Amino acid sequence: VRKFIDMDADFSKLCSRGAVTAMIISFLLQTLIVIMGSFPWLVFTQSLSGVKIPFSKAMPVYTKSNIYKYLPGNVFQYIGRNKLASDMDISHVDVACATILDIIFCVFSTAIISVSLLGKTVSSLIEKYGQNLVVIACIVTLLFVLIFFVLYAKFREKMNNYFNRYKKAFERGKRRKFIQGILYYFLQNSLSAVMYFVSMKLIIGDAESTSELISLTGAFMFAWIIGFVTPGAPGGIGIRESVMLFVCGNKFSDKIMLFVLALRISSVLADIAAFLIGNIYCGVSAEKSK
Repeated sequence: VRKFIDMDADFSKLCSRGAVTAMIISFLLQTLIVIMGSFPWLVFTQSLSGVKIPFSKAMPVYTKSNIYKYLPGNVFQYIGRNKLASDMDISHVDVACATILDIIFCVFSTAIISVSLLGKTVSSLIEKYGQNLVVIACIVTLLFVLIFFVLYAKFREKMNNYFNRYKKAFERGKRRKFIQGILYYFLQNSLSAVMYFVSMKLIIGDAESTSELISLTGAFMFAWIIGFVTPGAPGGIGIRESVMLFVCGNKFSDKIMLFVLALRISSVLADIAAFLIGNIYCGVSAEKSK
C-alpha cells in the first residue's frame, strides 16, 4: 500500500474505461496463469519423485505459497511449496529440486521472449542492469557450488542414490512429459506478453506505435527478471516502474506509470483470487474423496 501511495501517478485515471478494461483482462488472465502455473512444477515433482500426484493436491499448495512472494527475501514462496512433500509423503529433496527446475525454466523462457520483443532496446537495458545481473548470477552459482560440495561431502551415498533415481526421469519414455512442462513456460510467457501488450494499448491508446508497445512489453518482462533477482524486493515492487521509465524516458511517463499501477493492482487481486480458488478447490476435492 505504501509503495502504491509513493508512486507518482494520478489514481483517478484508474477509473477510465481503458484502465478498467485492462485491469479486468489482466486480473482474469493472471488468475488463470497463477492457478495453471502449478502444472510444470507438478510435472517436475512427479518425474523426480516417481509418484503420481493429483492436481488437486499440488494446486492449492502452489497458490498458497505464491502469496509468500510479498514477504521480503523472494524465497518464501518457494520454501512454502515443500508442504506438498508432507502432504504426499514424498522426499523434500524431490520437491525442492522440482522447484529449482521451475525457477530455471521460468526465468529462461521469460528472458528469451523479453529479449526477442525488446529488439535494439535490449542493449541499453543490459548496459544499465547487466552488471548487476552478472554479479548476482555469479554469487548464486558460487553458493550453489559450495552448498553442493558441502552436501556431497557429508551425504555422498544418499546424493548418489538421488542422482541415480533422477536419471530415470530423463529416460526416453519419460522425456515427453518433462518437455511438456518446459514448453508450458513459453506458452505462459507468450500469453503474458499478449496480455501486457493489450493492456498497454488500452491505457496508452494510439499515442505510441505498435513497435514501441512491443518494446515496452519486452521491457516489462525484462523488469520481472530484474525484480526476481533483486534481494529483499517483495514481489519486485518498484523495479518494474524504474525499468519501464528508463525505456520510455519522459515520453508518456504518466501513462506508463498508470499501466504499471493497473497491472500491479490486477496482479495482487489475481494472487488473492488464485489463493481463494485453491482453498475452495482443496475443500471440494476433500469432500469428494470422503
